[in-house]
Amino acid sequence: MEKAKSDSSGAIAPPPLIALAVIALGVVLGLLWPVDLIAAPWQYIVGGLIIAASLLFVASAFRLFRRAHTPVPTYRTPTTLVTDGVYIISRNPVYLSMILLIIGLAITLDNIWLFALAAVFQQIIRWGAIAAKKII
Repeated sequence: MEKAKSDSSGAIAPPPLIALAVIALGVVLGLLWPVDLIAAPWQYIVGGLIIAASLLFVASAFRLFRRAHTPVPTYRTPTTLVTDGVYIISRNPVYLSMILLIIGLAITLDNIWLFALAAVFQQIIRWGAIAAKKII
């Protein structure tokens, strides 16, 4: 009997929702236990540049997916392997952009909790999304 092909990545949850949950948790922890990291205006300059890099990565990845006529959502099965553009730099530029966004927000908001949660997010994505795709 042939196994039916799943239209799911096998991720534990949609990665953007995981990122939003991590950001929300970090903001709440930052409000409850604030810690100064970088003096203004540098926090806004450095954080803004990292957030801009994050947005460039994700916009470029989405553009390449559209050009290749392959779906962006992780729960859909890709139709084409994209290997040019930002995919030369990273195998998972969308996940990289999410991590950069969390780090950029950590700097901009002067929030050490978001820094710590960026590492947690990376591990959740590594084991809950990337490794899950390899199993399927």
